[in-house]
Amino acid sequence: MPQAAKKDASFEKNYQLLEKLSNELQENKVSIDELVPRIKEALGAIKVCKNVLKQTKSQLIEIGKEFEEIEAEFDTEEDPTEE
Repeated sequence: MPQAAKKDASFEKNYQLLEKLSNELQENKVSIDELVPRIKEALGAIKVCKNVLKQTKSQLIEIGKEFEEIEAEFDTEEDPTEE
């Protein structure tokens, strides 16, 4: 039986789980008896991946703002060669 997606698991592990299931579905390797549990497992993995991506996006936006602040500081400083 496949390993269930865990909320504390990494993005990579959950993404790999989704890729594996996708491949198995495309190759007709999932029986009808396994289908519903596997789709539920995939749903959990999708939720984990979505949350990780959401958090990463938020962090990158904050980092971008910090870079903009640093750039603004440089723009407002006087050029020491100008007099």
